[in-house]
Amino acid sequence: MSKKVELIAAGAPERVIIQNLFHYYVYEMSDFLERSPNPEGIFSYNPESLTPYWEKEDHHPYLIHCDGEVAGFVLIRKYPADQSRYDVDQFFVLKKFKGLGVGRQAFKAAIELYPGKWQVRVLQENTGGLAFWGSVVADVSGGDFVRSVALDGDLAMWFFHCIISPLES
Repeated sequence: MSKKVELIAAGAPERVIIQNLFHYYVYEMSDFLERSPNPEGIFSYNPESLTPYWEKEDHHPYLIHCDGEVAGFVLIRKYPADQSRYDVDQFFVLKKFKGLGVGRQAFKAAIELYPGKWQVRVLQENTGGLAFWGSVVADVSGGDFVRSVALDGDLAMWFFHCIISPLES
């Protein structure tokens, strides 16, 4: 059964939804970043780190909806070190929707909105993310992509680079 996946632009009223989901994202990434919950049992983060998504023109926050339900989020920006590239800054799909093609459809929707040079970064330890993004990037680029390891700040990450042409009308 096919799922209807949509990207919904997250304006100021939707910011709280992404902030709430971000706790689950931090939890999911805790294996790779060696994070523990705070004394109250919450995987915390600094919510101000999301502020650029509602203040900068080159930052684009989206909620992922699947069949009308919130299924996750994607935060897209121009990469600070290379402003010619779109960058998947953060990407999260709730467990309920994993393995159903929701993440793949969400990324395809993102690149349709912003054709051009893209990159996706994956922590080296995140073998599941590496498999997912390797498959998705190969699919959307027709196999025309570059995968390399580089530092992003102080973290060694896999980088996927590809160019997505605008869809023909």
